[in-house]
Amino acid sequence: MAVDVKKIQSLSEQSLADLKTIEKLGELEHLAQLNDELKKAQDGDELANISPMFPPYFAELRKNVGFLLGNYKSIRTHAINRTKELNQLVDQLSRVK
Repeated sequence: MAVDVKKIQSLSEQSLADLKTIEKLGELEHLAQLNDELKKAQDGDELANISPMFPPYFAELRKNVGFLLGNYKSIRTHAINRTKELNQLVDQLSRVK
């Protein structure tokens, strides 16, 4: 089985475009701000006065948004690191004749 260098190069370049898309999403500032505001609201007593269902709902929402933000930061870090590695791979493959 022969190694298809051109196919690997092409897929690497397409993968780099995918990784750049992940990087460009930024820090998801609005979700982080929402999470902060939910925490502030949850820390007060007003939520229970509005509806007894709000405190557990806000807690669950904060947990899920926090999980999403943590996962995204991890994926973004991986995207940055894999971009570096794929750039090196493309560079090395460009020397193969």
